[in-house]
Amino acid sequence: MNFGQAFLFLFALANSVNAETDDPNERLLATSRDKDTFYVRGYHENLGECNGAVCGLWGDPHILTCDGLGYDCNAAGIFTIMKNSLYNIQANFIHVNSIEMGKVLDWGNFPSATYTNDIIIQNVLDPTVPIMQFTFPHFHTEEDMAPSERGCFVRFSYDSHELARLWPEERTIVGCRKACEDRDGCEKFVYKHDNRCQLFGENAKIKKIPSSWSRRVAGPVEKCGHPEFYDSIEDNNEQTAKAKVIPNGSGNKGGCRKGDGCPVNFYVDGELRDISNLDGDYLYGDESSAVSAKFSDYNQIRIKHTAPSGAISEIMLETAGDGPGELFSCHWNMFVCLPAADEDFFHHYELELGEGLFGSPDNNSHNDWMTPEGDELDLPSHNGREGQAAYDYCLDNWCVSQEDSLMVYPEGTTYENVKCKKENFTTVDVNDPDFACVVSADHIKEVCGQKPLMIRAACEVDCCLGGCDAQDEMEDELTDLVDLSNDPDDCIYPTPTPPAAVCDDSDNFLSTGETACPSTAGESIVKVIDSTTSVEIPDGQPVIYGIKFIPVTDDDHGRRITFRVDNPFGSVADTYVRYQKEVGVHANDPACESLPGVQPGCDVESKEITVGCVEYPGVDAFTIVDVYFASLDPFVTGNADDSTEVEKCCKAPEYDGSIGIIKYSFKIQCVCPTDA
Repeated sequence: MNFGQAFLFLFALANSVNAETDDPNERLLATSRDKDTFYVRGYHENLGECNGAVCGLWGDPHILTCDGLGYDCNAAGIFTIMKNSLYNIQANFIHVNSIEMGKVLDWGNFPSATYTNDIIIQNVLDPTVPIMQFTFPHFHTEEDMAPSERGCFVRFSYDSHELARLWPEERTIVGCRKACEDRDGCEKFVYKHDNRCQLFGENAKIKKIPSSWSRRVAGPVEKCGHPEFYDSIEDNNEQTAKAKVIPNGSGNKGGCRKGDGCPVNFYVDGELRDISNLDGDYLYGDESSAVSAKFSDYNQIRIKHTAPSGAISEIMLETAGDGPGELFSCHWNMFVCLPAADEDFFHHYELELGEGLFGSPDNNSHNDWMTPEGDELDLPSHNGREGQAAYDYCLDNWCVSQEDSLMVYPEGTTYENVKCKKENFTTVDVNDPDFACVVSADHIKEVCGQKPLMIRAACEVDCCLGGCDAQDEMEDELTDLVDLSNDPDDCIYPTPTPPAAVCDDSDNFLSTGETACPSTAGESIVKVIDSTTSVEIPDGQPVIYGIKFIPVTDDDHGRRITFRVDNPFGSVADTYVRYQKEVGVHANDPACESLPGVQPGCDVESKEITVGCVEYPGVDAFTIVDVYFASLDPFVTGNADDSTEVEKCCKAPEYDGSIGIIKYSFKIQCVCPTDA
């Protein structure tokens, strides 16, 4: 079966499936869905045994209501998550590193960084069902540093020729330290939070790094990266003694003294149960019970309740973070499914019960903000203050009073220690070098830039705090569980800054070799240095346009340039771009982009290509790019050289003799003359 036959077969199969279901909201596999196409506002999602409306919170925490409204609740305190005729769910949000890590990030009192430490679930429908609480013990370290970072220098590197630069398999500080131990001559190392590792010899000198660079830790191999040297969990503590340690997903860094993963406490009606040596998976009930709670899969707890119709409502708790006491410590992700069979039941309960952060499950995302009295609140307009509005909404409406609190507080604390705190709101700005994200803005954009609009801002926040590794997995999980929207009105996040225009309203090319640098007075920074034809490129067709310069942003990223490629001929052409892909400040590797069926003219949807630049002392940074065009266009066939072939690494098909191939080689300056 060739490609065309396979495509027609799949097309027919897709149509037969749609014909059978006849459901416009039928969800396809996440891997086969167009990321720009999502359905929202419906009871057609799935979580375990439940089919219905799925709501969730994860990370910072980021909230996704049952109707598909997304916003952040970056506040600290106990909040009502969901309150209806089946559930009263409360959660305790604590500051990232609020207890053990306050000095590490130099952020001080930073309310934009909180995550979920405690979740309390009450079955309102059946008062005989006990209140369940799932908690991470509160950790401490004597030196206010993550266990794996004690003995290291934070935000420092070494000023010396490195022995090696690599990606250790474990992608952790510990993995980097072990790589140094295995390398002859390695005495010092640097671990970077974009998962890279640099190895140095004995004579390397310590140096401070710019605040805009990715956060890193440096240190001697015998002192840095040894979490087993330290206690990350307080000994002789009833909470930790009765906890069960379970893995914490792909973000699990491991290395804590008590073993890999996160220790979990389980309370039943306020009583701490000893689950440290639990026999079996069930925490409460069993497979035949109307209500049950059990450990599931790799890092999950599944809680099931029977709704009035007899259908199952399921809650999934998921451990996340880097481990006890680490930079991005243990926290919960939570998803709740309200069954479709009980949709009317959830629509028509008494309004005085309130709604909570998960909103009103009535298929309307735009009425999900309301007061505890049931008064609908207007959603904020996109005016740059969406984060502040969401922060105020959480604190003004859904803080849990001491009288209503269901939570069992950590040993030695009271309600006063965990109640809501009104603080000055701080917006996470990954482009602000003074904000000191854990990784560089460049890396954050690389990880989050192509995420769906609904979770793009959430990805940036978590990545800034050190959670980049988990973002792809989180996206896959979210798109499997819920229908994400790409409608800005469903996202109470700042609207992403639109990219620079590459075509004007008349489809003229912008930021070409002649116009990318205003100071060049028409002299082009793009030069044709070789061609398979003596005929010049058709007039007014620049080939290279949409040029943007990317300065040095890290010691692993040299100067780069991005651009688009125009088909300068009158007919469609398969286009191939051979260039140097940056693999570090000192190295580039050859790469090729295949752009089949490129139409002539300026195209705002054309693929942006990022190229590494060559840098020598005393020479302006530049790059060399080869562009091949394969076409039936008369200009191409009339001027093509029969000996010209597309570079093999581009993996072009075998073209017959009717198709002409032209190659142009360009030298592109990576800096404007005044910046050189």
